[in-house]
Amino acid sequence: MHHAIRTLAVALLLLGSAWAVANPPSAQQVVQETSERMIDALTANQDRIKTDRSYLFSLVEEIVLPHFDFERMSSWVLGKHWRTATPEQRAKFTKEFRNLLVRTYGTAMAEYSGQKIVYLPFRAPPNANDVTVKTQIEQEGGQPISISYSLYLKDNDWKVYDVVIENTSLVANYRSSFATEIKNGGLDGLIAKLETRSQQALTGGANGATGAAQ
Repeated sequence: MHHAIRTLAVALLLLGSAWAVANPPSAQQVVQETSERMIDALTANQDRIKTDRSYLFSLVEEIVLPHFDFERMSSWVLGKHWRTATPEQRAKFTKEFRNLLVRTYGTAMAEYSGQKIVYLPFRAPPNANDVTVKTQIEQEGGQPISISYSLYLKDNDWKVYDVVIENTSLVANYRSSFATEIKNGGLDGLIAKLETRSQQALTGGANGATGAAQ
């Protein structure tokens, strides 16, 4: 699981806030152009990132997260439980799910060490509003890791709603683990655990960053 977290963290380096324009760039362009922003930020602030975890998280908040549709992801992750949840529960879960990814992948991003990103040929109809951007992360001495991003056009901006690493879906992975949590302690119990794990990750507590994703 820890290896998967690190891999997805590198994957998230490719994503950032895209700006709305009359004719938005393609999803492929967004991924390629904004990847440089995050990688440059990590490279330029290596020393500070090592000692200031809150600054690292702020980079994730600023650059990566605006490009995700967390409400859509949350509804898919909870599945049937989203449909029966109250508006308050939905809002709390979305907030804590967002915090989970900030803390978990923000911490893992600190381990980025210059892996090369390869962008595979992009294939989609000219007017498609739901596309997949395929990439590979080259590993020294090993096979490249395939990563696909599912994006859709929302309010003239491309939003990510799933990331698939080596045929493993981020949404499906969390959906399975959260279903077990809900079965054992209910939706409110899951939300409480996510809140605790996020706080542990922020303060560096045991099982904070890595445990939050399990």
